[in-house]
Amino acid sequence: MSRRRRASPRRTARVRVVATGMVLAAALAACDSGDESDPDPTLLTGKTYVSTDTTDATIPGGGPLVLSFGAQNRISANAGCNGHGGTVEFDGDKLTAGPLMGTMMACPPPRDTVDKWVADLFGGPLTWSLKGRTLTLSRGKLEVTLDQRVDRAVAGTNWRVKSLISDKGITTSRALESLAPTITIGADGTLRGFTGCNQISGEATVSRSGGSGSGARQTVEFSEVATTRKACAGESGDIERAVLAVLTGEATASVDGDRMRLMNVADPSIGLELTVRRDTGSK
Repeated sequence: MSRRRRASPRRTARVRVVATGMVLAAALAACDSGDESDPDPTLLTGKTYVSTDTTDATIPGGGPLVLSFGAQNRISANAGCNGHGGTVEFDGDKLTAGPLMGTMMACPPPRDTVDKWVADLFGGPLTWSLKGRTLTLSRGKLEVTLDQRVDRAVAGTNWRVKSLISDKGITTSRALESLAPTITIGADGTLRGFTGCNQISGEATVSRSGGSGSGARQTVEFSEVATTRKACAGESGDIERAVLAVLTGEATASVDGDRMRLMNVADPSIGLELTVRRDTGSK
């Protein structure tokens, strides 16, 4: 009569350990393979991204590339000259723009070649990834990094005057660029700045005047605005007078990302276009 041998408990335990190890090894291999789910393009809808860096390519004129994603797979792009718009298709981590239609404005060098740069960028499929608020587009050696544009706060931001607004239009000049007037409104309601010639001090109270989101208007009430007493001749004097005229009484502030438009209420024909002052570490 034959006897059936029973497996020892120790051997059974070894088999279970080996099986568990195989499952763990398979899981680790899956992680090492870099197998990740495809990015979700709906996360881009309604958002605008501004380039912060490029590799192996420089945007003519320095950019930046501003990229907006609308509903129904619409996309718009501007790198400093004409605006371009069209549709975009997503297939996993591949982004492919359809033919982009652009405006026909002539731009001086070096921005006269930036539209070709945009056309070349979207002339073929791009690999895209989104980590937090940072969007990366790449193809071959080309890589463009863009950050989601978030509206700056009127108060607490260091603003630099970029253009002067008057009934004659929006103007800028080398003098304005060189003198770099600034305005900073503190959270405590203080006003500090520079006219391009004299230092500014005073008070400023910010309140929301309606609307929400990008471009929403706010009201700034300026009071007790004073300057140092350095004599300002020529263009520096003209710029100072233009800046101080806007900072008289109330002004409406409209913020769009890193840009703000400040318009005087009593005289709505005068205003300032400002941008974030980069040399303070603001980004």
